[in-house]
Amino acid sequence: MGLAGAGMAFRGGVGWRLLFVRERAWAWASSLAVLATALPSWAQTATMEETPEEAAVSAPKQVPVAPAPVARVTPPEPLLTDMVYPEGARGEASVELLLTVNTDGAVIEATVVSGPEPFSAHAARSALGWRFTPALREGKAVSAKIRFLARFVPPAPAAAAVRSSPPAERTAEPAVSEIVVLGEREPMKHELGRTEISRLPGAFDDAFRAIEALPGVTPVASGLPYFYVRGAPPGNVGYFFDGIPVPFLYHFGAGPSVFHPAFVERVDLYPGAYPVRYGRYAGAIVAGELAEPKYRTHGEWKVRLVDSGAMVEVPFAGGRGTAMLAGRISYTGLVFSLVSPKIFLAYGDYQGRVRYDLTSKDSIELLAFGSSDYVTNKVMVEEMTEDFQLISYEKTKTVLDVGFHRLDLRWNRRWATGTARTALMLGRDYTGLADGQVNVRTNLVGGRTEVRQQLNDVLRVSAGADVLVESLRQDIAENPRSSDEDLVPGLGEDAKVRDLEKQGFEERRRRDVSAGAFADMAWQATPALRVTPGVRADVFVSGKRSAVAVDPRVTAEYRFSKKVKVAHGLALVHQGPSFVGAVPGLKPSLEGGLQSAVQSSSSLSYELPAGFTSSVSVFQSFFSRMTDLLSLTRLKAAKNETDGELPPSGVTPPPAVDERTNGGAQGVELMLRRSLARRVGGFLSYTLSRSWRSSGRASGPSGSDRRHVLNVGGSVDLGRDWRFGGRVMVYSGVPSQVAYLQAARNPPRTPPFWRLDFKLEKRWYLQRPHLWWGLSLEVLNTTLNKETLRGSCNAYSCLDETLGPITVPSLAAEGAF
Repeated sequence: MGLAGAGMAFRGGVGWRLLFVRERAWAWASSLAVLATALPSWAQTATMEETPEEAAVSAPKQVPVAPAPVARVTPPEPLLTDMVYPEGARGEASVELLLTVNTDGAVIEATVVSGPEPFSAHAARSALGWRFTPALREGKAVSAKIRFLARFVPPAPAAAAVRSSPPAERTAEPAVSEIVVLGEREPMKHELGRTEISRLPGAFDDAFRAIEALPGVTPVASGLPYFYVRGAPPGNVGYFFDGIPVPFLYHFGAGPSVFHPAFVERVDLYPGAYPVRYGRYAGAIVAGELAEPKYRTHGEWKVRLVDSGAMVEVPFAGGRGTAMLAGRISYTGLVFSLVSPKIFLAYGDYQGRVRYDLTSKDSIELLAFGSSDYVTNKVMVEEMTEDFQLISYEKTKTVLDVGFHRLDLRWNRRWATGTARTALMLGRDYTGLADGQVNVRTNLVGGRTEVRQQLNDVLRVSAGADVLVESLRQDIAENPRSSDEDLVPGLGEDAKVRDLEKQGFEERRRRDVSAGAFADMAWQATPALRVTPGVRADVFVSGKRSAVAVDPRVTAEYRFSKKVKVAHGLALVHQGPSFVGAVPGLKPSLEGGLQSAVQSSSSLSYELPAGFTSSVSVFQSFFSRMTDLLSLTRLKAAKNETDGELPPSGVTPPPAVDERTNGGAQGVELMLRRSLARRVGGFLSYTLSRSWRSSGRASGPSGSDRRHVLNVGGSVDLGRDWRFGGRVMVYSGVPSQVAYLQAARNPPRTPPFWRLDFKLEKRWYLQRPHLWWGLSLEVLNTTLNKETLRGSCNAYSCLDETLGPITVPSLAAEGAF
């Protein structure tokens, strides 16, 4: 029996087009009923297959005298079958699945009948989150088995992508429905899926830490998850989780991600010309996408030497709703006490989600997550008593207390050709430093809405708006002690409360408002050319100051053939003043005006044999009025020493928090990749770049200008559920601080650095694929190499300051059910 006809086509919440094709059996239903009189047992499987449990219940207790007509069984109808094109995969593929749909319409089992990897495993995992109407027999819901065909089509012109041929006719088998998975192209991004992240050595299964292996990303220091992206400082890189802005993605220092891996479907890195739905950042965008619920009871757990984490999901209301909860708690204080009894460090995070399907098209969802880090140190304190006696005692001081919380309520709606989301967000950010000498906190209220509509085969439009209201309270001591000054760069002896306006903190308490509207249009101009122009307008209000920014952006992709394509991007972006890095609750005012950048890039991609892909990109960016304290410190020292403007101490003071610089970046990026989701996968990423800054008469390379960054890694399935992977990371040194303006333009550099990471894991399956446990050993910087972070040179010699070695071992037991 063949397939005929086409069902409705619509876009999923993550921007994928799904085309359902259901079998039409009405033409031969009467003939089947006649045949069923003679062969009743066979007739029950002609359109689908009931599960053994249901079949046993429906079996007659005695043989009838005359065969009775068999009741017609109505097959399940698809309601929710979202599935994305698997990461790292290339080309077209078909996967046939045998699905068991229970009386609630949930898929409780998905077995691969045929299909290649990595498509087959991806389809089987995705199917466990699908929803159907239950099969009906005589009006009663029954469990059933159906066959489903998933056809994966890589991004291609819409007119050609929807063509498909039905599978071969089948007899005496469950009917085959079909789903075509099409990727909507966003050419100016890198994507990492969960499988690749979990197999990347040195990432520790952390979705956001894995981006350091991508081209264009330059780490501030090895093992620390703070990055320059195409020359943009960490403070100009925006972090989002499912559209929600977050201040940081990792725990303090070399800590893990603040999100459980099960909550993250994938991570997208937009190094430039990012979509208009993201705004108010002058560098790159790192966006994590929330994983879709599975609508079944399942969980994961992981226990390491320094922390433990777990996740569980439970459906409710007959499968119309689902609740998911995850968290991590550390016991690093116990570990540190063995090495340094005076230091206590603790961190934790949580994530929770509740989703309820109001109808087949509407759902409401509540998402909550947060993170906290806490560091204390015991010190000896001397005090003079009233009778002039000097006493000393041990006191615990708070070195760091930082965290954030988010609560997001959203309404989602989907229809045949589009999606919409409206959300309300509440949040709180806080940072405490130097035993209360710095105490900043911010309460946030935000809202956003976005509509995406496919008008026809060649035109898709989207539009939306967002607003964020921040109530800030920033309390900074008048004279932080010198021992704590380094915790707050730029706030030294002269940073008294009366001078806070010069430092960019105009008021201790103020209210900031950021509001924006955006729209774009994806136009399939020809079968080979896709153009996406867009524009975003933002209003910034900070205390008594305000600013307006209009950011036009455009991307274009031209496909020469199925294997060769080129992409271009151009964008103007603006951002309010920022700190050197993300510090929750700390935000300069608009006194210095907006930061801005012009971003442009072009890339050429070519699909190689054996599942390999390759790409080469060139980029150029220009920055105006950027807040890059790391670069300004080096340039200011050269200028002051040249002009003889050193203070009596002979040490150049750090620049003010809101002091600005201009600059730019240009470079070439190379990527060669075979998905780590495959049995044997690997990658090579290389960046050759140059970034520079200028401030007054001083100019030269930026403080974190690493000309060469190379990552080479791989992962291989050793058999018997053993897997091994390794990665080598190499990058050149940063510019040293020099004493003269002329030397600052081409300064000496610190030595290069390299490290070796590896990961070895073993799993034991109790029931494939969901019930298993395993062990993993992973080490970052196995070679115990030290890194030179700063150099200072005069006319005779250079002095380098090294860090480390930062080596992070991880021995973990983990499992899933």
